[in-house]
Amino acid sequence: MKDSEQSALFREMSRKEKEYSDKLLSTIEKFKHPVLAAVFSAVGLDSLKHSRLYESLAKLVESESPFLTEEEYREIEKSIDEHIKLEAEMVRLTKELLDKAKDSRMKLILEAIHKDEIIHHQLLVSIKDKIARKETFTEETMWDAIWKESPWHGTPGG
Repeated sequence: MKDSEQSALFREMSRKEKEYSDKLLSTIEKFKHPVLAAVFSAVGLDSLKHSRLYESLAKLVESESPFLTEEEYREIEKSIDEHIKLEAEMVRLTKELLDKAKDSRMKLILEAIHKDEIIHHQLLVSIKDKIARKETFTEETMWDAIWKESPWHGTPGG
């Protein structure tokens, strides 16, 4: 698939997810049941999230991502590390709540939350390792770019 086709597909998926999100979120007002309203809201917000992610994929295909500076990476790493710890705690807490729940309706909702927390935790760990670190322009990256393939390796004329 060509980049332009892939970009167009991602933009179309983004549009569909946004449209679906709008429909779901607009129907919430019709529900008097708080759990049903919350579930429809959660699915609608997930669709909005998907729309934004598809949009970011389209941008990734269309152009180069800007490098992060080492300072930006350190800030992102610090923030991600904090969120990883928080998500790990949420995974633990939701598991406890799920194990204690007796009502099948509560179990259903708690199970969905628990699965989301696991996914969030895994996603943050992956983002830190596979995106943020890779997109960082370090001093080492600079020297590798200058000298790694150089026939002189830093010496004048060989």
